[in-house]
Formats: sequence, C-alpha cells, structure tokens
Amino acid sequence: MAFVKLGSEYIKEGYTQVDNMFLLGYLPSCDALDVKIYLFGLAMANLADEGENQLEKMALSLQLSEERIIQSYRFWEKKGLVNISKTNPPSIKYLSVKHPMTPIVKFSTEKYASFVEEVERLFPKRILNSNEYNAFMELIESSKMEMNAMLLIMQYCSDLKGGAVSTPYILAVANAWIKQGLLTEKQVDEHIKELENNSEDIRLIFKALSVRRNATLEDRQMYLDWINGLNYKLDAILVAAKALKRRGGMERLDRYLNELYKAKAFTAQEVAAYAKEKEEINNLAIDINKNLGLFYGNTEVIVETYIIPWLNMGFEREALTKIAKFCLMRGVRNYDGMEQLVNIFYKKGLLSQDAIDRYIASQIAIDDKIRKIYDACNYFGVINGRDRKNYKTWLEWGFEEDVMLFVASQFNNNPFPMQSINRTLASLHARDIKALSDVEKELTSTKKSSKKPQDTFSQREYTDEELRSVLVDFEEWDK
Repeated sequence: MAFVKLGSEYIKEGYTQVDNMFLLGYLPSCDALDVKIYLFGLAMANLADEGENQLEKMALSLQLSEERIIQSYRFWEKKGLVNISKTNPPSIKYLSVKHPMTPIVKFSTEKYASFVEEVERLFPKRILNSNEYNAFMELIESSKMEMNAMLLIMQYCSDLKGGAVSTPYILAVANAWIKQGLLTEKQVDEHIKELENNSEDIRLIFKALSVRRNATLEDRQMYLDWINGLNYKLDAILVAAKALKRRGGMERLDRYLNELYKAKAFTAQEVAAYAKEKEEINNLAIDINKNLGLFYGNTEVIVETYIIPWLNMGFEREALTKIAKFCLMRGVRNYDGMEQLVNIFYKKGLLSQDAIDRYIASQIAIDDKIRKIYDACNYFGVINGRDRKNYKTWLEWGFEEDVMLFVASQFNNNPFPMQSINRTLASLHARDIKALSDVEKELTSTKKSSKKPQDTFSQREYTDEELRSVLVDFEEWDK
C-alpha cells in the first residue's frame, strides 16, 4: 500500500501542484523541515510506482528517521492539511489547503479579540492570515508570554523594518527574547529601551568600522551581548573596531571580541596591545609568504596553524623569516615543508636569527671543505647529506683535512670517488694510521704492490652467540 496519496481535489498531470494558499498562508510560519517533508510527500503521492511510495523510502531519501516524518505529519494533521489513517503502517492522505478539516485558529476568539484588533492597528496596510495569527497565539500560549509583550515586539520589529516586516522575523525575535526570560510587557519594554539607549554608542562603532547603514535589531542585540555578556566597555570596543576598519563589519567585530575575550584582553589598553601584536604577526606571515614565494589573500589560517605555534616554541620572528629564505633556496615552497625544517632547528636549539646564521655559516664552511675534496679527486657532483655525514665521521675518526685531501688525490677521475675515499679512510682508521706521513707511506706502498689496503687484524669466524653479545647495544655505538 502506498504511504502517501492525494485527495480527490488533486489532479495528476506529471507535475506537483502546490497551492498558493499553502505557500503564502502556511509556509512562512512553519518549521523548514516540516515544509520539506510536506512538499516531498506531495511529490511522492504522484508516483505511480507504489514500491517507491513507502515510508522507509521517504526516510532514506530525506535522511530522516521514520518517527520524525510521522511527527511532522501529525503537525500537518493538526493544521487540517493531511489525514493519518489508523492502520499499521499508517498512510497519509493530503487534503485541500482551501478547505482544511480543522479550523486554523483554535484559540478562543473572545480571549484574543483585543489582540487581533491591536495587530490590525499595527499593520493597517497588511492583512495577516489565520495561520499567522495562529502562530502568534501558539507562541503566547506555549511560552506564557503576555499578549501586550508580544504586541510590543511586533511594534518594535515593524518600526525597525519601516513596516515591511515578515511574520517569521517577528517570531524569531520573540523566540529569542523568550529564551532571555522576557515574558511580560514591562520586561520587553525595558529591553527595548535598553536597545534604543545605545544608539549613539552603535553610531560610534559604525563610524570606527566605516559601516554606512542603519543599525538593525541584530546589531543592537550584539552590542548588549558585548557589554552585558562579555563585560566590555565602549572604549575597548571602539579600539577593536578601529583595528577591523573596512574588514567585515559588525559580524567580524563580534568574532573578534570573542577572540579577545578568550585571550583575556578586556581594557582598551589590552585590546590595543593585542591588536598590535596580531598586526605584527600578520605582517610576519606576509613576509614568510614572500620568502617562500607564496601569496595568500587571507593569512588567518596560516597564522593560527603555523606562525603562532612556531612563536610559542620560542622562535624569534627574524629566525622564521630566515628559515623561510633557507627553504626557498632548497626548493621548499610550502608551509608543511618549512615546518619540517623548523622542527629540525628546534631540536638543535636554534631559535634565534644569530644562532641560525651561525649554524648555516658552519654548514657552508663544511660544504667548502667537501668541495676541496671534490676538487682533489677531480669530481664534479652536488654535495649531499651523505657526503656531509661522511665528512663529520672522518673528523670523528681523527683525520686532519690534509690527510683527507691526500687520500682524495689517489682517486683522481674515479667514477665514484667518495665511496673509495670513505673505504680507504675506514681501513686506515681501523689500523690507527692517522698522520699524513704514515698515510702517504701506506698508500704509496700499497699502490706499488698494486694491492688494496688490507687491515692487519687476524681473520676468524665468529659464532652467532658472540655476535649477538657484541651487537646488543648497537645504538650505543653512535654516542
């Protein structure tokens, strides 16, 4: 059996008919999800294939639970627009919106007679339909708000919008104020006066932001949240607003003040200091972008993701720009790559520009010495990390630079000289031959005999147990 079907008033012609009475009279004051379910079900009712016209299919398509869909149809049943069968599973029958089965206004006409009269006076050029009246009355009943309090809200919203105010807007404002506990005429009147008393303050904020428009209710409410909820004074708010001039308006200022609140910057002086620091960090991000050869229109994400964590690690700002330049020289042009180098410098304790300069100078000096070794063996290659590691190892073995150059000269025009140099130095180190004169004598005699350098240790086979006992703490060898 089909889950939803049309009443006799609907004609199937390959498209879904939606009566203007529904769009104008019901849709504005109803929950968006209920409207979505109503319209989707109306389209489903036109399907010839009953296999697709099922509650579970509808729930799957709308990504809702079956309970939520039935709940929505109960809402529409109260409005008189559908009928739910007593069967299990239930079926839904769509009814005419022009002739609903139940009256739209279900509250006492006597109780709300004066309310209706006042609403008509407030909106002389507009006639509210029964659904709109019903929405106001339902909210008054459910929240226990005084009728005059609702009328004050309607009047205030109308004045703000110049008379062109929608029912959903008024209901949204009323719901927001109800959540604040504003239920009586006196409470609503005092709140409105509080909003209006801040007009001059908001004008100053608009001026600081370079905003040229009239203040909305949302603007006024935000201001109250700042001074009452976050406890900011006007002078601090103005300092924050000037820092954001022509950048986002009141919504951006609201986010910025919440950011300041989390940073515990409350006074005008603290806000100014925070703004200055933020501007300097933003400029640092721009400089790093330039050094990396990058451009970002908005640096906020870069600042939060990379710059601030790096600064919190203790890096000087000049050190970070230096690292960015070093990255570009090495062909690294992104922040993830730069972060790897930042972490390397951090592990080495190089956090200042001077420390990094000294480190880079020492590395360049090592490269210069390796280049001399390249020249000695007539090798034209690119210095890499392995060569740098080998050079440091040779120093640890106790070889002087002149010994390294002499050994390199023995492998002139060798296709892989660095490997041969490393093997030779390792053999000399194993036999504790370090002085240049001894090295020259050893290599000259080896060359004459056309034999490769051999160590003088006696050869023997080792058992697995002996090897394991020696190599247990292999990592300690490197200390």
